[in-house]
Amino acid sequence: MIGQPEPPCTPIASAMRQVMQHCGGDAELLAWLDKFPGRPQLIARVLTLVALLDRFGDRRPVVGALREHRMRAPDPPSLAGHLPDVTGDAALACLGGEIKMMLGEDDLAPAGRLAMAAAGLLAELGPHVARVPGAEELGALAERSRTGLHEALAAVEEPAARRAS
Repeated sequence: MIGQPEPPCTPIASAMRQVMQHCGGDAELLAWLDKFPGRPQLIARVLTLVALLDRFGDRRPVVGALREHRMRAPDPPSLAGHLPDVTGDAALACLGGEIKMMLGEDDLAPAGRLAMAAAGLLAELGPHVARVPGAEELGALAERSRTGLHEALAAVEEPAARRAS
């Protein structure tokens, strides 16, 4: 429901709207969820990364840095097939949309891994836009996001690996 323009009208959605209103909105709900290790924390951190993709993804300097980055080297295997072939204003937003779809389908660990790869890509682009007004914090935010995603993903994947063995 977080970030959805018109969430479904179901009892669960209604209860979730009440929780969101109680917390004060999407950002406050994500901050609250981040306090609970496991699934809630990973979901919060994945959605925070998606917000970062939305915030910076269509900015000309970021798009230009991504285009140059992709001309110098192929997409990392973790992102191969997830970024559009043509690097335009919507490339990073499309990646964020795919991550959100994975969350919607309850593919939590794969969504977390893809979000972590996206955060890594943004961190690599950061130095190329560090002097651009409005984009100078991209690298630091992306690195912080990648670290947080790594921690939250490990907390979700380790118990699952123990159960499987």
